[in-house]
Amino acid sequence: MISIKNLHKFFNRGKQNEIHVINDVSLDLPESGMTAIFGKSGCGKTTLLNVIGGLDSFADGSLTIEGQSIGKNTDEIRNKYIGYIFQNYNLNSSDTCFDNVASALRLCGMRDEDEIKRRVDIALKNVGMEKYGRRTPDTLSGGQQQRIAIARAIVKNPPIILADEPTGNLDEANTIMIMDLLREISRDHLVLLVTHEENLVDAYCNRIIELSDGRIISVREGSASGYSARSKQDIYLGELTKTEIKTDEISLEYYGEKTEPIDLKIVNKDGRLYLKLGTDRVHIIDGTGEVRLIDGVYHERESKENTPFDMSSLPTISGEKFGRLFDLKSSVKSSYRRTIKAHSKGNKALRTMLRLFAAVTVLISAVFGSAIGQILDASDSYNHNTFYVSCEDESVSDIIHSGLGKSDSAIDFVSIYGYYPDGDDYLDFKLSAFETFSLPSYSSGLNTHGVVLDMSLTEGLEILAGSRDFPSDEYILIGDKVADHLLEITSLGYMTDYTDLIGLTCTAYNLNGKSLRVGGIVKSGEYAIYLDEMTMARYALMKGDDAHLRPASDYGIQLAEGQVIIVAPDSGSLSSAPKLGDSIAIHGHSMNVSEIKVGSDFYDEWLLLNNITKLSRDEYFGGMSEAEINEKYFEYDEYYYDRLDSFIRDCYIIPRGNITPWLYVVKGVDVKPVYYSTDYYLALEYKAKNGRYPTLAEYESSLASLPGFDYNAYYRMIDMYQDEFYSHDEIYYTTALVSDSDYIKISKLYGKNHASISEYVGYYTRYLVVHSSDPAVTEAWLTEKIGHIPDGEYYKTIVTPDDIMDEVISDQSETITGTLIALVAILCVMAVCMYFIMRASLMSRIREVGIYRAIGVSKKNILFRFGVESALLSLFTVIVGYLATSVFIWLSLGLSPMVEDILFYPPWYALIVLVILGVMSLVSGLLPVIGLLGKTPSEILAKYDV
Repeated sequence: MISIKNLHKFFNRGKQNEIHVINDVSLDLPESGMTAIFGKSGCGKTTLLNVIGGLDSFADGSLTIEGQSIGKNTDEIRNKYIGYIFQNYNLNSSDTCFDNVASALRLCGMRDEDEIKRRVDIALKNVGMEKYGRRTPDTLSGGQQQRIAIARAIVKNPPIILADEPTGNLDEANTIMIMDLLREISRDHLVLLVTHEENLVDAYCNRIIELSDGRIISVREGSASGYSARSKQDIYLGELTKTEIKTDEISLEYYGEKTEPIDLKIVNKDGRLYLKLGTDRVHIIDGTGEVRLIDGVYHERESKENTPFDMSSLPTISGEKFGRLFDLKSSVKSSYRRTIKAHSKGNKALRTMLRLFAAVTVLISAVFGSAIGQILDASDSYNHNTFYVSCEDESVSDIIHSGLGKSDSAIDFVSIYGYYPDGDDYLDFKLSAFETFSLPSYSSGLNTHGVVLDMSLTEGLEILAGSRDFPSDEYILIGDKVADHLLEITSLGYMTDYTDLIGLTCTAYNLNGKSLRVGGIVKSGEYAIYLDEMTMARYALMKGDDAHLRPASDYGIQLAEGQVIIVAPDSGSLSSAPKLGDSIAIHGHSMNVSEIKVGSDFYDEWLLLNNITKLSRDEYFGGMSEAEINEKYFEYDEYYYDRLDSFIRDCYIIPRGNITPWLYVVKGVDVKPVYYSTDYYLALEYKAKNGRYPTLAEYESSLASLPGFDYNAYYRMIDMYQDEFYSHDEIYYTTALVSDSDYIKISKLYGKNHASISEYVGYYTRYLVVHSSDPAVTEAWLTEKIGHIPDGEYYKTIVTPDDIMDEVISDQSETITGTLIALVAILCVMAVCMYFIMRASLMSRIREVGIYRAIGVSKKNILFRFGVESALLSLFTVIVGYLATSVFIWLSLGLSPMVEDILFYPPWYALIVLVILGVMSLVSGLLPVIGLLGKTPSEILAKYDV
């Protein structure tokens, strides 16, 4: 049955306080009979029993039960072959006596509830406890609890019963009763008994193995004759004085010594019997207690009469899934009763702490989740369909254009970009353009981002709001992502859908002062705004610091395609300027010089710079009489100032911050008089009234009567227009004027510039914006065609959307990294706190876990049981705290944009926080149990300090 060979076990092995608790023990134990392991305290007898029963491990040697090593499938062997009786009973006080006994059957894989009930009833009857099945162990006496423990040990009818000091906590009468039961069991089973009571060993055991310091010092035979003792719970009526009173209605017997008169009232009313006794020292004997009334007197042999004991109706179990006590239904039921329904202060405090823990974790996650929000914002801060390609190698532009519109490149738009790309452009959408009331400064506009593209890319796209039917140079289309972002960031309650954005003013960077309104919203799936072809060209060239290049049409000049007007900012630059008829290249696009303009703020100087010769007044009137000169005096002014219109327009082409040319060219205000003689202006006023110029004599004599020039009116007009003038993007050095078609072409390519203008045109322009309908295809094409061109020291030749993402992240990396580290650190601290909360709650349940392991519940099944409990506890505590705090945060986010800057808590992030909380709860609930289960059952029962 049990074979032990050269068994060794140590405590504190390898340390100075090492104890060789089992020292080279070898035994072969029979299949039946009662064998005692006997010895003084500390000799190793309990340790040896625990090793045999699988409750403890051993260092060396072998131990087999029915030929199977106890070190393999320990829980299965214990449940199949061994019933354990403990000194401290190890009954679960939260379960009934019936369930305590039934647990042994369930651990053997039995699931037939009818068969379980039948066997439990038989086992309880065999130990005389059939009336106590529905009571809990904590309502029983020590002897009764031990009999329940014996019933648990025998209910599965195992071949081996291990009893560790089974009578150590019992009085003499209960000791004899328990030992009699064990003796009956030993007739057909092996009962291995550990005790230090020598009288019991000799009286009940067939074989006695004596230990000392972990060694077997003797093996001897016992008498097994039994032992008698009078139970203190038995009252023998024959030993007491009897007094009897009989009437026709009552037969009353009184046993014992005479005492004070007994005041007893017996009432029979309506078939019910009522008793009233004039004392409170009354004990009721109703058959459920241990006190018995026995007729006659005590005889010593009475105790040796064997209690009827029948194991024939408890066949040996051959079950499956040994060690599984808990299923889902029972685990949920018991977990709810223990953790949720329980109203103890400890449970209430635990639930409160877990709810608070969840609330704090959610709040911290929302605050420090801003780093994740930054990463997401970074992902949305650029257009994922846009590449940027450096044109340091001037062949790149031609390569890019060779792929434009081709399916193998997926490139559908190309434009100039002025400097190293680091994300989309910032776009400012103004509210004040259509508001009728003043807004605070922080509400004056909506700042977002987007790439600026040509409106041709929106062909075929769905219009979500507005339309395409608008003047293309006054309105723009915006992508749905830009629109969504504007609606998200606005604090104005009336801006709720796409239609509310129509008419919003967009001030795109360097659009020559134009404020373009949103005309429609298209479903493009991109952060983009779409401009008409000419406005797009302006945007690209001005952003690329090509503001020196302008369309001639801006100045009312009609210029043929392929022609260019060179504008010299001053006379000093004429020497380096190209000559009329020369062919020059701008961005690699060749054109012929059709005119050269030289600017000046002075009409006389302008005439000279432009090679315009005028006669002096004396030359003009040469040979005329004084009378003729007097008559025609102001005709000279008409001749001299005949180019004044061109002069003012040239002053606007080469502005010097003077508002007057802008008023004349753009606003159509006649301000020519400020550029020449006031006398001639007065003569024109005279001519307007009289149909002729005044003679010089008339002019001189009637000067006071003429209206004169009102300089104050001029300055009042300047004051009226100056805000508009200074808000437009004034260009200080225009270098070349081209036709509209040439301007658009130049905005889409990059190549060599003519030496005379290279200092001004495209000075910073080094990149092309490449828009793709399929980024993966475009990236592959660019890599193949341009990938051989090396990167520069400070730039990349091909900047992909992923590079932009890296650039954006790197700009915020320190903040993002710091915030993420703080978030992870805080979550780790919170996890540790939760672990200690759950660990503390396990302190009171160490014995419960020890009992489960001692009676054969597998580690896996205990983990399942505590996992269900942790999940249920989390559901009613952590999830409640999570939901309450989440709702609070979401409500707060709707109150103010300032809160949105502090808290980051979108639904998907809230779900992640929920998962993290769930995992933390489950892991924190299981880790203490896992640590505890790393110990042997005997170590756990020894109250291992977790």
